[in-house]
Amino acid sequence: MAIQNYTQRLENLQARKFDRELNESLISKSFSSKDIPDNVKYMVESMRPIDSKYNEKTIEAAQRVQAHLEKGFDLHFKRAYRTQGSVRTRTNIKVHSDFDLLVIIDRYHYPQESDPNNTYTSSDPNEDIIELRKQAVKILKDIYDEVDDSGEKSISIFNKSLNRKVDIVFCFWYHSNKYNETNNEHFRGVYLYKFPTKTRLKDFPFATINNVNHKGDTTFDGSRRGIRLLKNLKADSDPKICLSSFHLTTIVHSIESVLINYSNGEELKIAQEISKELQKLIDSSTYRKSVTSPNGLENPLEDDSLLPELKKLKADLDSLIEDSAKEILSSATIKRAILTY
Repeated sequence: MAIQNYTQRLENLQARKFDRELNESLISKSFSSKDIPDNVKYMVESMRPIDSKYNEKTIEAAQRVQAHLEKGFDLHFKRAYRTQGSVRTRTNIKVHSDFDLLVIIDRYHYPQESDPNNTYTSSDPNEDIIELRKQAVKILKDIYDEVDDSGEKSISIFNKSLNRKVDIVFCFWYHSNKYNETNNEHFRGVYLYKFPTKTRLKDFPFATINNVNHKGDTTFDGSRRGIRLLKNLKADSDPKICLSSFHLTTIVHSIESVLINYSNGEELKIAQEISKELQKLIDSSTYRKSVTSPNGLENPLEDDSLLPELKKLKADLDSLIEDSAKEILSSATIKRAILTY
């Protein structure tokens, strides 16, 4: 097993959980306890959520962007707005997590199947979404000092007063047959737009958010704790682990819920179950390629190039498990300290 520098990792963790605006740390009061070794402290603190009052500031930053856009737009179509990102599922590991504001053309939609009753010819959708982005850039550059319009699918602003970054993503509606049947937005999708190539990318963000939150609730935050742990491991990894947050969320989401139910003091159990799942993904190509994303529609782990990254992640996780288990299993004092962390 690799030797990990937990002192450095704890410093990294503290930095991610420090709110510069309020000059305030989100680290647990137990973080300073001398009864808990650094490796155990890192595992437990990595799993803890960001307090909702800090996430609310991120949401507020997106709401301000929406208000500015609606006030400034001069377009022939209405807009719908939605948000997405780890803040919505409470799996973010940073106070200042990036957050997506979806700006969706709300005059027409793309159907799953051709529908003669949904033939839209009043304008060119490509021209509409290009104009939507063009106006958004102008509006936001007049308000914010920091606007990055170099993204293929989005532009970004930084709200200095709230110390938050917001990505503005431009979309069309996509209506699946299931959405048409149920009118349940869980089954409603969007087409993201890649501006350089004028191509559309289908996505189902609402199903992802709903399913991650459902599993988080039914496992008493167990799955969310597992996702946060993997995100922190990735953030602190050396060499770097090249897996996206979507990959990490999919890994934990694929574990049977009953195995990662959480109650106080069971952080080690959750880490061990994730390690077992990673071993299954590494050992069986068939299983790995069959694992679906939280929205149930994609297979994010099917690419064989991800296998070395899964191995790096498991090695890092197993080092933490081995180091922490030695401490926890040999000390009643540490066990009690974790229960009240």
